[in-house]
Amino acid sequence: MARLLEFFNKQSKVSLTVLGLVLVFLLGTLDYLTGPELSFSIFYLLPISMAAWFVGRRSGIGVSVVSATAWFTADLMAKHVYSHPATPYWNTIVRLGFFLTVSYVLSALKASIDRQEELAQFIVHDLRSPLGNVITGLQTLQEAADKTMDTAQRELVGICLTSSNYMLLLINSLLDLARLESGHMPLQPGETSTSELVESSFGQVAILAERKQVTLTLQSNTDVKQIYADPDVTTRVLVNLLSNAIKFSRSQSAVVIYIETSDANMLAFRITDQGPGIPDEWVDRVFDKFAQVDARKAGGAIGSGLGLTFCRLAVQAQGGQIWLESEVGKGTIVTFTLPISASRS
Repeated sequence: MARLLEFFNKQSKVSLTVLGLVLVFLLGTLDYLTGPELSFSIFYLLPISMAAWFVGRRSGIGVSVVSATAWFTADLMAKHVYSHPATPYWNTIVRLGFFLTVSYVLSALKASIDRQEELAQFIVHDLRSPLGNVITGLQTLQEAADKTMDTAQRELVGICLTSSNYMLLLINSLLDLARLESGHMPLQPGETSTSELVESSFGQVAILAERKQVTLTLQSNTDVKQIYADPDVTTRVLVNLLSNAIKFSRSQSAVVIYIETSDANMLAFRITDQGPGIPDEWVDRVFDKFAQVDARKAGGAIGSGLGLTFCRLAVQAQGGQIWLESEVGKGTIVTFTLPISASRS
């Protein structure tokens, strides 16, 4: 269902309206061919709902009128005998009223959801500026820490800086999710060093790993040293996955990134941890939006509810794939692939 919604969100309004009208024509044809014995009434709601939700109220109304007309035309052409000649006209008015009500309700609901998301985006965007100032201040303190602070104070500044950077990562993920879902995320792919990607991501989660007493390790089983990807977006993917792995790892355990060739032009990154693992019922849902909310209601936890969704969309936008393997009590492995050269991006 998530992939279907993602597909519809990427289509133009004109394409979706045309698709809705084509579906109405097909339904009207089936209605005529099958006669009054088989009813297709409920299926007209599919193109109507699609138009009202993904395109807007006007499109929903237009498809509703065409649907009622198609139904009425099929009814007349079938030459079904009614007890009163006005019956098909009355039925058409009732159907049109029902279709218009569904169209209006769905379009109004979608508009309300869009306004809520726009407000959330506005609030999140405004949070980024003051948080950036906090990070700048903490970085200034960190630079002067050797001369003015003792060990405990330096550690406290480091923890605050790491937490602030993680908050900034989540804020950026929130802002970018909508653009990734609609396919409008601006990416700047290029030849990117894998070692620099891993080094940068390790640096951003180093204090978190130190606090959990988790060792970070890189193992490369390939001679390929570069991939064709957006370095900033890919680093954020690695940081999200490493943060989750560290968060659920046992103390004195290790989080390892394995880099290996996946196929002729793809490089695979495997992030493994020695945490508690993920129950089978959640393995296929961890990359869904807000999956962690449902997991917490069920008494579990699977990581960042938005961070993992960002990872999936960011990897797919760059021509790669991402998946997860886990077994309760034996840790988790998250693997994603990215193209080595531009031919697969």
